[in-house]
Amino acid sequence: MDVRSLSRTEAKVVLWLEAQGKELVTLDELRSSSRTSSGFSRKLAHTLVKKGWLQRVRRGTYLLNPSRHGPDMIPDADPLRFGSHLVRPYYFGYATAAELHGLLPQAGRVYYLVTPVRLAGREFGPSTFRVVHVGRDHLFGVEAMARRGRELIVSDLERTVLDCAARPGLSGGMGGVSHILAVAKPRITWSRLVAYLNRLDNESLARRVGYLLERVRPSVRLPARVPRALLPRSRSSPFVPVAPPHTHGRQGPHDPRWRVVRNVSDAELFSEGELT
Repeated sequence: MDVRSLSRTEAKVVLWLEAQGKELVTLDELRSSSRTSSGFSRKLAHTLVKKGWLQRVRRGTYLLNPSRHGPDMIPDADPLRFGSHLVRPYYFGYATAAELHGLLPQAGRVYYLVTPVRLAGREFGPSTFRVVHVGRDHLFGVEAMARRGRELIVSDLERTVLDCAARPGLSGGMGGVSHILAVAKPRITWSRLVAYLNRLDNESLARRVGYLLERVRPSVRLPARVPRALLPRSRSSPFVPVAPPHTHGRQGPHDPRWRVVRNVSDAELFSEGELT
């Protein structure tokens, strides 16, 4: 392995960053800490990246790979640490949040970042960051979560359940959604779930979530107030498909109570969970 040797100026900069407790550094901060020109600070950043002390996060911004990671030129391999610095504001959502909450087995190599900022997806070694754009008024239902000594912003349990139900393609498909609901059901704060649905103002999602929550893991009963809050507002409401129609079509038995179309088979939906 190449040892991460440093020149006197480079060592001064790295020591300053570590003394300040900085994980993220900009070119302006490099110029200030090294007391050099803008051109030299760009060259310094390039050299520190090459030597394994910095990792480029975005244009003009770098993540420090501190000395505690050892002398070898091995970059930080934690995608969550890298992703937490890609954009502000943000939260980890969908399958990534479900894995962090213990609702899914370990996630794959795709990490989902939710943000109102327009940002292209990024690669980080073998991992991919997929960016999901939302309006700023939908950036709610999040919490700070400590992982490996670092703070991550993650959708909370209830918001994770709703996000995953809204976009099964980002959550392991309909089988993944039913698994998430089955594991989450005993832990859900029902008043918060209903409040989030009201805030999202998505009756179609409310009906699909209510239907699924009644059928998945029926041994855990819903409080009576929950179906009352989520059932269709009108008996003439149009039927909505349980699964995304672009993957499952629009055909299937109709449930008149929830006014949903069961366009996904029970075998696919409940292969790993209880079924009524």
